[in-house]
Amino acid sequence: MEYQIMNKKFRINQNKNIGKVLYIVEGEKTEIKLLGHIFKNILNYEKVISIDRRGKRRLKYVSGTNKNSKVFICNSKESNIKTMTDIEFIDKQIDILKNYDDEFNYEDISIYYLFDCDRQEDKPYIRELLDKYTNSREPSEDNKFDSIGGMLLLSYPSVESFIISNFEVDMFKFSERCNFKTQTIKEYIGSKGYNSSNMSKETLENSFMELVKSLEKIGINKIEIDNTRKFSNEIYNYEQLHNNQYLLSLLLISFVDLGIIEFEE
Repeated sequence: MEYQIMNKKFRINQNKNIGKVLYIVEGEKTEIKLLGHIFKNILNYEKVISIDRRGKRRLKYVSGTNKNSKVFICNSKESNIKTMTDIEFIDKQIDILKNYDDEFNYEDISIYYLFDCDRQEDKPYIRELLDKYTNSREPSEDNKFDSIGGMLLLSYPSVESFIISNFEVDMFKFSERCNFKTQTIKEYIGSKGYNSSNMSKETLENSFMELVKSLEKIGINKIEIDNTRKFSNEIYNYEQLHNNQYLLSLLLISFVDLGIIEFEE
């Protein structure tokens, strides 16, 4: 098993060869715009094509320095986590992507699912999904969802918490700064003027530093990167204990897995 120590000494390697990567995201606009900005404007990837959940074109990026590094971004079928089990839809997205890259297949790509865990009706699915989608490159041994693997990056709320963590510190104390009874997270972001277009390499570094500090708060200082079952369940348990008011985004765990974020001694 490969354990990754999470520490505050790291760097962002913009030229890392990450191979082929697929992000399957819940939202139709915000996540697409966010990931697109990161790869295009911060990591210097070039936009090539695009595909959305209706089969129209959305996003594909290729590294400007390494043509073997390719990032595809697709929507899930619907905006809820249970659609992760819709293998037919995901198969269709893969087939569409093959039209733009004939080498694109399950065997040599890293897959990440970026979803929220705020819907109470999704709870029956979440435990099962956290136990199944634990490795970006291959299915877990007991994954009954056909041959598709992938790593589930479950957060509350996934995109909004990531955006805030780019611009603020002490995210584990965020509930002390925002009254959730009178203001939604989106309203808070709007009042502060936070926008993904304002993100930079420096804000990404701040966001990752906040992630590490938040994991320390939970009691996590290392993760088993090739099997995130224990790691993901520990975070989910903590968030449930705190009534889903703990803002923690796992988006950048995919950057650790891909080697875009490298730790230093």
